[in-house]
Amino acid sequence: MNIKISRRMRTLAGACLLALILRSESVLAQEKSELVSVIEGISSPDFGYVTSYLARAKGFFKKEGLDLKIVVMRSSVSVPALVTGEVQFAVHGSAMTAALKGAPLKAVFFTYNTSTMQFMVRREIRKPEDLKGKVIAIASPGGSQDQATRLILDKLGLDPGRDVKILAVGSAKARVIGMETGQIAASANNLDVAAELVKKGYRIMANSAGVYPVPWAGFAANDHWLRANPVLAKKWLRAQVKGLLFIREHADEAAQVVAKELQLDGDVAREAVGQAIDFINPKDPGGFTEDGMRSLIQYTAERVGADPKTVRIADVAEVTLLREVQQELGIRCRGGYLCSP
Repeated sequence: MNIKISRRMRTLAGACLLALILRSESVLAQEKSELVSVIEGISSPDFGYVTSYLARAKGFFKKEGLDLKIVVMRSSVSVPALVTGEVQFAVHGSAMTAALKGAPLKAVFFTYNTSTMQFMVRREIRKPEDLKGKVIAIASPGGSQDQATRLILDKLGLDPGRDVKILAVGSAKARVIGMETGQIAASANNLDVAAELVKKGYRIMANSAGVYPVPWAGFAANDHWLRANPVLAKKWLRAQVKGLLFIREHADEAAQVVAKELQLDGDVAREAVGQAIDFINPKDPGGFTEDGMRSLIQYTAERVGADPKTVRIADVAEVTLLREVQQELGIRCRGGYLCSP
């Protein structure tokens, strides 16, 4: 009798356990299905877009109900994808070029308050003249990294169109491989890549901050999509801003997360995070100054043959949603474009 009761109890317990497992799986599946998919198109998985990786790893996007997918793609793909709505956010540099040509794209978020590119050269390059006739790598034509590279070269006394050969090779990894194999003499890189190259004996010849003081590592979105999906856009922005604040307030933990997400050496990640903090404006995280955006418009317009005087900031950037997010997070922006007085 006791044996039968024991068997029944075990059977009942097993059934209850199975029901709990099935219910848990159902809840997890339901939670996953409730997440809204958002796609970011980036030029390369590097420190320029560190907040996306960090905020995703820390669950900031998931908390907002978003399933963030980060896709590496060339600007020749990301810009058309933004226009057609296949991706929701993409790197700003090439999008700005397209915007000045009439595309309905606008900047919505910037990681840094100025450009941060380190112009790295091979060991045998000792002075700017040594770069003449050499190949300089860029990520993609018309992007921010391309513009920064040309301005650095000009500052070094080199004509980008005559003295060197500029070659678009895509990701930072591809640029590093090109330098290591001797096919590429120099390249402007983000903080993490620069820190890694320094460890290998490469040299920093110049930094872009002094010649290209513009908002940096930005994202753009389709203006039509923003108007139709303001709540969704704000969720994405909120996760990004939280990522910036986390880097400033928890640098050590941020470095550990970044090292894992970007597959960096721990020392390299800590050095890059330490440098990045200096370029993240705590008074306006994610935003930009009027002067900075005016300079960016000036540089970009000159390259596409547009008249910068006819371009309003509102034509190429949208900050209303960012300002709302900052206010909701208790941030009173100071010094930025359209910050409250």
